[in-house]
Amino acid sequence: MAWGRMPPDLRNASVPALALLPLRFFFGVTFIYAGIDKLLDPAFFDPESATSIQSQFQVFERASPLTPLVHAAEPYAVLLGGLIALSEIAVGIGAVTGLAYRVAAIGGTAISFLFFLTASWTTHPYYFGNDLPYAFGWLTLALAGHGDLFVLLLPGTPRHGAHEATDRTRRGLIQVGVLALATLLLGGAAALLRSVRNEPPSTDIGSSPTPGPTISGSPDQSSSPTSTATVVPSTPNGLVVANVSDVQGAGARRFTVPVAAPAPLPAGDPAIVVELPDGTFAAFDALCTHEGCRVSYNFRAKILVCPCHGAEFDPTNHARVLGGPAPEPLLELPLVVDRRTGAIALAVE
Repeated sequence: MAWGRMPPDLRNASVPALALLPLRFFFGVTFIYAGIDKLLDPAFFDPESATSIQSQFQVFERASPLTPLVHAAEPYAVLLGGLIALSEIAVGIGAVTGLAYRVAAIGGTAISFLFFLTASWTTHPYYFGNDLPYAFGWLTLALAGHGDLFVLLLPGTPRHGAHEATDRTRRGLIQVGVLALATLLLGGAAALLRSVRNEPPSTDIGSSPTPGPTISGSPDQSSSPTSTATVVPSTPNGLVVANVSDVQGAGARRFTVPVAAPAPLPAGDPAIVVELPDGTFAAFDALCTHEGCRVSYNFRAKILVCPCHGAEFDPTNHARVLGGPAPEPLLELPLVVDRRTGAIALAVE
């Protein structure tokens, strides 16, 4: 057998469309749900939310191999988030109804590969991520076709194999048009419902204050074995990121690691400072070690939680993983605290 020629039994092989129906309808319904869920979720477009499209772009820019493209697209994050949601709805409708089926399946393949190169890229091993299996599943559906099973028939567009001649180009354009119209109607209804519900934006504990200036000095630092916080009697030598009273009032406070922060501090990353039960403070990089979502503080449980996949971290034990898919603790950031002024700062020495 020559490797350059496909064997006759493979050339004539076919997969019954019936066998692919479970995959087709599961993927279709899932993508419709995913698109509608984004449009209904007020947090998806709220820049202060840990799960917003803007927050996701910040994570993708840091970790994705498509960093230059993500950086260029970041100013249009809201627009692109809406287009992604509508595209998911269109792909899902195409899969379920059979309209523009192969176009929809190719679109699902492209979306899933894009998610793999952004949202799932930091997932290790790769088989823990779900976007790559979705991509190959959609590719399988695109190659196999729908086999004329459960296909919505439109007036003037008979099935393949009908006796009367059919202009395939015209039929394809009609199907794409109907698919686009259905997508806009469903997506518009979801967006309208979100506005009617008028839900308030996400209020995760720990809104980000404006990072303070660099403060110089030579404090007498004394380390605590149970916390990264160092209580000092005078002004700390570091980058001010929060105030004691603000953190004590909410239990935690978000901030952004100042761009002036020297290595190894992760300059530009979202971070969070938490008050510990013993009255000291600890700070952590807020990017989940699973897929890079921004973690939030659960005041009732006193833990840090990833809103994307449920990873949980214990701030009292150096952000040790309590549960969920995260492989490692959050990155802990060194702190100095000036009890006299109430300034909480990242230690830079």
